[in-house]
Amino acid sequence: MALWFTSPQLGNRRDIQITNFQTNQKYTEYTIDICLDDIRWQVKKRYSEFADFHEELIKHIPTIDVKSLPPKKLLNNNSPDFIHRRRLALDNYLKYLFQFFTINSLQLPECFVNFLDFHLYEVHGIVRKLAEELFLSGDKILSAPGKKPFSISPLQMHAITRRIKLAEPPCDSNDPAKDLSHILDFLCHVKYVQIIGSPDNFGTSTIKTQFLSFDVSFFKSVEELILDCVQTSQITGIDNLKKTVRHLSIHRSLTSIREIALSSLTEIPPSSNEWLISTWKFVTHLDLSKNSLHSLDESLKLFCKTESLDLSYNLLETSIDHLQHLHFLQNLNLSNNRLHDVSDFNARVGNIRSLDLSFNELITTDGLSRLYSLITLNLTSNKLDSIKNIESLGSLPCLENLWLKNNPLTRIVDYRIRVFAVFYNRAKDVWLDGQMPDQREIDRAAVISAMSRAKQNEAAQATMLVRKALSPTKPISLLSSSLLRQTSTNTINNIASSCPSNLSIIEKQPDVVLDTTGSNNTLPTEMTDTN
Repeated sequence: MALWFTSPQLGNRRDIQITNFQTNQKYTEYTIDICLDDIRWQVKKRYSEFADFHEELIKHIPTIDVKSLPPKKLLNNNSPDFIHRRRLALDNYLKYLFQFFTINSLQLPECFVNFLDFHLYEVHGIVRKLAEELFLSGDKILSAPGKKPFSISPLQMHAITRRIKLAEPPCDSNDPAKDLSHILDFLCHVKYVQIIGSPDNFGTSTIKTQFLSFDVSFFKSVEELILDCVQTSQITGIDNLKKTVRHLSIHRSLTSIREIALSSLTEIPPSSNEWLISTWKFVTHLDLSKNSLHSLDESLKLFCKTESLDLSYNLLETSIDHLQHLHFLQNLNLSNNRLHDVSDFNARVGNIRSLDLSFNELITTDGLSRLYSLITLNLTSNKLDSIKNIESLGSLPCLENLWLKNNPLTRIVDYRIRVFAVFYNRAKDVWLDGQMPDQREIDRAAVISAMSRAKQNEAAQATMLVRKALSPTKPISLLSSSLLRQTSTNTINNIASSCPSNLSIIEKQPDVVLDTTGSNNTLPTEMTDTN
């Protein structure tokens, strides 16, 4: 990070030069390359801007050589030879200024900071600019209605962290509005904050804000915190957030939950030492969408009071572990992942009320049949291809909103009616794909439901008759399967003809050894073992 010291420091690199220029019919623009430590950035200026800057600089520091800036030229000032000589002269001028401030151990004046964009890339310049902004509008931001988060960049947070560690007074200029204490006071009271970085270079510099380190212990009252595109391993003071944060959102930053949940620890200690970790006991809304999570690790249970959890736009496939530790969880978003199996959801999220599984790879909903508190279920854009794959949803007594758009089963004739039929008498209470059923759909679904139940009852009765026909009525020690088939053929065929769906069950009966010593009935004489 770029840092200008008033006195030369060992290993502190400072360099400035004009590396290029561009000319058009009206003016020439010079490209200035500035280097502080390991940071570089560029500024483009015209000669007229140099002249205005020099005039302002002389007012603040009269000891600067007035003639150090090359003079103006009104005629023939676009010739290549003149532009080349002026570039060299302006380059020497900037080098002279750098040397002047270094030798005299002077603070950079405001005009110099703004002219070379130090207020965008250098620690002192960034802090002064932010302090002035908060001095003027900080109280208004804190008292504003609503919950609009205050936006601050990782670069600004990094600059504050670096500046507070310097052995310098909080106000390093003659303007009290630029005092560091204005920033610290504001951060101590602000409640809604978002810190958003970027994987790209910041401005014209070589700074990548995504990888900057910073401290968040300045936030004493923050209730909602959004971290986007930051490196959580570079953040210090996270444990302090556990005392106040209620809404926590982290995007484009995590590969595992432990990176934020454990902060200073690398793993959860044994149960005998769990007192070493403090939980996120105030967090009720946890948004971990748009990260690179492949699985959920054990540290998730540290968010023990979470009511709403967003895990959308991750890389989850089969491992949805540790959700059972979130006893207060009511809303779960798992959309836009790679899930293809929800067979164990009943045991993991039994008290859920809203579940979003859209844009996954599900082929069945069998694992959702016992989510008895579920009210809203989104299954849009999965691989559900038949009504049979969603029949288990008919057992959900509280389901009111169901989304099945963009699944293969939506191409089935009378798709909506067949789906409503799954819910039997509750069809009128269920909205499908955002639309409530009309009376025609309700009536036709009722017919299909009645027919389906009738078939189920017939099948159940047929099964009972088959079992009764196959049950011996007199104590015997051993009955071969061949003898059983010969004597029961007529009875079985009669039952099978009335219910063909059970024929396969009958044909698959294995050879059995029956012990019916407790039976009061007798077999026909021809079936008795005379030996």
